[in-house]
Amino acid sequence: MKNRKKIAVLMAGVVQRAYQHMFLEGILSQAAYLNYDVCIFAPFMSYENETEYQLGENQIFDLVNYAVFDGIIYAPCAFNSCFLRNRIEKELLKNPQMPSVVLESDDSRFHCIMMDDITGFEQVVNHVIEQHHLKKILCLTGFQGNMQAEMRAQGYKNAMQSHGLEIPEGYIVYGDFWKQAALELAQEIADGKVPQPEAVVCCCDTVAITLCNRLIKLGYRVPQDIVIASYDAGNDAAENVPSVTTYVRPIIDMGIQGVLKLHELITGENAEPVRIDKGYLVPAESCGCGKDFQQKFEERQKEIHEIEEARKLFEDVPMAERLNSVPTLNTLLGKILEHLYLISNFCDFYLCMCDQWDDISKNSDKKEDYNHYTEKMHLRITCTNQQGGLTDEVFPLEDLLPALHADREKPRAYYFSPLHFNERCFGYTVLGYGEKIRAYDAIYHNWTRNLNNAFEFMRVKNNFNSINQRLFSASVRDTLTGIYNRHGYQHYSDSIFRKAQTSENKKLLLFAADLDGLKIINDTYGHLEGDNAISVIANALNTCFSLNEICARTGGDEFLVIGCDDYTEEDLQEYIQYIHDFLMQYNAESGKPYQVEVSLGYVCQKVGEADQLQTLMDEADSRMYENKIQRKKNRKS
Repeated sequence: MKNRKKIAVLMAGVVQRAYQHMFLEGILSQAAYLNYDVCIFAPFMSYENETEYQLGENQIFDLVNYAVFDGIIYAPCAFNSCFLRNRIEKELLKNPQMPSVVLESDDSRFHCIMMDDITGFEQVVNHVIEQHHLKKILCLTGFQGNMQAEMRAQGYKNAMQSHGLEIPEGYIVYGDFWKQAALELAQEIADGKVPQPEAVVCCCDTVAITLCNRLIKLGYRVPQDIVIASYDAGNDAAENVPSVTTYVRPIIDMGIQGVLKLHELITGENAEPVRIDKGYLVPAESCGCGKDFQQKFEERQKEIHEIEEARKLFEDVPMAERLNSVPTLNTLLGKILEHLYLISNFCDFYLCMCDQWDDISKNSDKKEDYNHYTEKMHLRITCTNQQGGLTDEVFPLEDLLPALHADREKPRAYYFSPLHFNERCFGYTVLGYGEKIRAYDAIYHNWTRNLNNAFEFMRVKNNFNSINQRLFSASVRDTLTGIYNRHGYQHYSDSIFRKAQTSENKKLLLFAADLDGLKIINDTYGHLEGDNAISVIANALNTCFSLNEICARTGGDEFLVIGCDDYTEEDLQEYIQYIHDFLMQYNAESGKPYQVEVSLGYVCQKVGEADQLQTLMDEADSRMYENKIQRKKNRKS
């Protein structure tokens, strides 16, 4: 179905929290039900600091082409970075015609889907009051003024008031959604600065676990001395000792409602939810209800066992070493293909690389040379339904992925992740799970980091080889004339000589040349003119020969040419005539007060195993000097 509508999801931290996975479960299940393709754009990391690595992660949002999508779902609650949130919100406001929904926000600039945290938190407090008959209950919530923190505090107030219980002064404590406030509250209870409560209800699992464990270290018994209850359930609550009573928010439902709202904005139609997801309490040991928790604990242990098996397999495979030991890009891509099996339960995988991603000209200090995707991208690995291989399909960046526009019977969800080394952008990967409603895990993050490091290693190696090649070229070339120097001649002459030795039909040619009167030119007209005369001889020799011969300046005014071919005596005489004609024409047109002339000598013969290159070079040189003596005699006469 080529005209299937497409939704982009902008979020972060997919590998870090169950929270994001639950969001995605709701979004993907409802989108599949309504026949939408979904593209999730998510950096692996989202921190406030703007390190080079984080800026490289953030490049994935440069990829979002609003023209491709029919609607956007944005989850600001998944970002730890205000900088990123502001950036994305500016882009959304630049595209007011684009239907967009923001999850768990009350931002009046957007269509928002909110969760009823007031009622949910009430249920946690009600459980402590009704099941455990406690009255002195303290509330440790998040930042004062923060919407989620205030909703939790209001739920606490509602529950206490509905049961006719007073809220002592100081029993609503504003802190954070992390550890510091919990550590401080535990110490204040121990120091008597805060009257010891019978129970503490906390704004999230991290706060509750920190408070629980710190109180135990300070000598308190949980739940005998103080009951602890939490909110916003994650896996850590179940794995703590003691396990922490918590509340599972209807996060899946918020994802479902986000798609339903977006569908209404896109089509003007209302749709039915694919499922109903309501929040519920998970009683555990921290409130004394651990028996009911045992089954959930065992289920979680099975999940952990499966995750550990996958992690152990990943760690046991020397993937990084294999990727970093290959000589070429195609070999590296082949190795990546071989290691796809380490990605759990995947169905589709694509690797897209920037055009000229390892171009040595981008090895500069200017970030604009390398910190962005290119207008042309190269699809280098394509794997659909776990079947595929290497390719090199060029496509415009604005298309994002050729497979996204293919005719498919059923919708797909694709995770777009950045390929980069710090701010150096290599491209991106695209991962899909077919019809399964899944999100990637920490193993995929580490798997991708192996790719990042391997591409950077290959880029540096390619640049190093290129520099070495240029240094080698410089070392074998004469700086004045551009032809080979003595080092270059020595480097190549042995292989040409061996070729002549092993060839039945070809001869070895050794041509010796010496500029006549260089000292007189230098002494009379200066060394610049002497250099000019040397360059003229080099040009004459270099343009004369045409069968892959090596032409070298082996001394101040000395030159050697070596070649291997089926030369004839006529060829050799034509070479000599060409050189003399070249110099004659130059002397006639140069306007110089001196003549550029050359003495020549050569050896051209078949060579056998007993022949020595140096002996033949000496013979060519000897003949050249004979020619020089004869030319002197001719000039005197």
